[in-house]
Amino acid sequence: MDQNRRWSALWPRFVLAALTVITTAVGVWALMLAHPDSGPIAQCVRLTLFAALFVWIAFSFWTATAGFLRRLLRGSTPLEPHTKLSRSAAPRGRTAILVPVYNESPHRVFAGLRAIYESLQTTGHAGVFDFFVLSDTTDPEIWLQEEWTWARLTPAFNGASQVYYRHRPKNIERKAGNIADFCERWGSMYEYMVVLDADSVMSGETLVEMVCRMDADPQLGILQAPPMPVNRQSLFARCQQFASRVYGPVFLEGFTWWAQTDGNYWGHNAILRIDAFIKHCGLPKLSGSGALAGEILSHDFVEAAFMRRAGYKVCIADDLEGSYEECPPNMIAYAQRDQRWCQGNMQHLRLVFGCGMHPVSRLHMGMGAMSYLSSPLWMASILMTFVSLLGVEAASAPVGEARWPWSATLFAGTMAMLFLPKLWSYLVLLRDRRLRIACGGARKAALSMLVEMTVSVAVAPIMMVFHTTFVIYTFLGKKVQWSAQERDEQGLAIGAALQAHWKQTVGGLSAALFTYAVAPEMLLWLSPVLGGLILSIPISVMLSSVRIGQALARRGLLATPDETEVPLVLKRHRHLLALTPAKELTDGRGMFRRVLADPAFLALHRSILRATDGDRPIDPLTVRAAERQLLAGGPARVALEHRKAILSNSEALKNLHFFAWTSTRGEERE
Repeated sequence: MDQNRRWSALWPRFVLAALTVITTAVGVWALMLAHPDSGPIAQCVRLTLFAALFVWIAFSFWTATAGFLRRLLRGSTPLEPHTKLSRSAAPRGRTAILVPVYNESPHRVFAGLRAIYESLQTTGHAGVFDFFVLSDTTDPEIWLQEEWTWARLTPAFNGASQVYYRHRPKNIERKAGNIADFCERWGSMYEYMVVLDADSVMSGETLVEMVCRMDADPQLGILQAPPMPVNRQSLFARCQQFASRVYGPVFLEGFTWWAQTDGNYWGHNAILRIDAFIKHCGLPKLSGSGALAGEILSHDFVEAAFMRRAGYKVCIADDLEGSYEECPPNMIAYAQRDQRWCQGNMQHLRLVFGCGMHPVSRLHMGMGAMSYLSSPLWMASILMTFVSLLGVEAASAPVGEARWPWSATLFAGTMAMLFLPKLWSYLVLLRDRRLRIACGGARKAALSMLVEMTVSVAVAPIMMVFHTTFVIYTFLGKKVQWSAQERDEQGLAIGAALQAHWKQTVGGLSAALFTYAVAPEMLLWLSPVLGGLILSIPISVMLSSVRIGQALARRGLLATPDETEVPLVLKRHRHLLALTPAKELTDGRGMFRRVLADPAFLALHRSILRATDGDRPIDPLTVRAAERQLLAGGPARVALEHRKAILSNSEALKNLHFFAWTSTRGEERE
């Protein structure tokens, strides 16, 4: 039996590997025929670059094709989970729902929490879950807003679940350190933890089902519920939402076909077995210096690899709906997020050959790195084209007639492998009546795909330049500053787009002029790349437009099931987000003023410090400086670093509160 299970896991990987290798070999052979007279050095470089890129394209193509065939064999796939243990069993394991936050909007964070809790209440199993808001926030105003919002939200939980708040004085090891701190303090009280992002929303039904699956399989270490992007209105975000909802299931089906119990973890919207996580998923620090050393930034892939190395299953719950997130609203925000991920994924190259890791875990980390390395490889192949235009390669001779068919065939084959998975997804959509209707019908879904493909072609060269820059910076040792993600959709100003894209515009124009001067017949072949770079500024501004995104939505384009059949948890979440937060939560200086003036808020903050071991020593000089600034201009004049220090020491804060009340000048200014 064990041998049969082993073979059932191995044969899909053998098939996928064979198809990928054969396809790549055919592509390399076609390239050799297309450029038979290249010099040996140029030929070697060209073939190496092409093979590295083509194997990535072939692997993705055959993964999507496998997913398509499996979907066809299984028939129409409902939007609801098709296997629910929770229908016949109640969740037993106590579960902590963790929300690590870093300078996020408290209004958004707690709106999501409340929507999740109310959804859990409808299942009758809310008492199995507790909530933890784990703050690494460094802005003192947002820190106080978090406490204020938490205190106002707690009564809404009605005692069925508990919602806890903890602020870490030092942001050590970022999100991974935040979760590790929770495990050390409270992990022994729970069997499982569900890790969310600040923008995550999950339905109560999905959470209950995930706990039931963990209960039913003691060897299941991580269960990842694929999050679907929702709630955005900009053109860029709506294209991502449509692509994820329509194309994603086919790729995910193919991924789970070959990964099986050797899956991956994406850092959020997943449930983890806490005891196994504590024992086996501690992250090492990478030796040396520079961007590839020190703390592991992209912790999720590594934690999944360590969990699998310990013998636990890591699975993707590709049949579960009810898992949501928000995507970046514009291309610049998307690139900023990718820059953070790029450095972490490049670190994985140092772990690919780590001792004892499962081969599939090594593959996951290699794929993560390749998602960024493919851009500089693509850039290098384009530069090779310009080198050839300069005449560095041997001159081509009488084989010009034979070269054209092979070049055209290779180009057509590459484009087919890039775009056929989208056709597979469309055919799956046509077979699924409910999904087809939810996406606006067959005709509008086809038009939506045309819009999405046009946008993806325009964005691809721009992101190629961004990713190439990120990879180069990483290998040069330039570390990324991790900041809060952009959540608001306000549209991109032309100035911001100009600052972000002017180099791409200049580079694209220069390359186009050079090509026109040296080999004008090549302009047509290079136009998708050069056009995207030249027009990067208007493209970026247009894609950030909420007005265009909403105009397409009114015409039924780029529609997703989560828009046309809005799940209850998302309806509630949107309603809570629409509620205007209190004035003091929008005043940039209001919360520090309030904690000094309001004894009840002061008592709340001090009690949180004591309960969570947040009290930290303070330099008396800092206290005296804060007092002078308070006298000089009120709470607004207290320097940011002094506020942070005062708020981290309950006794100093109490004294400053007393000082503000008893000082005549302070009272007048209040």
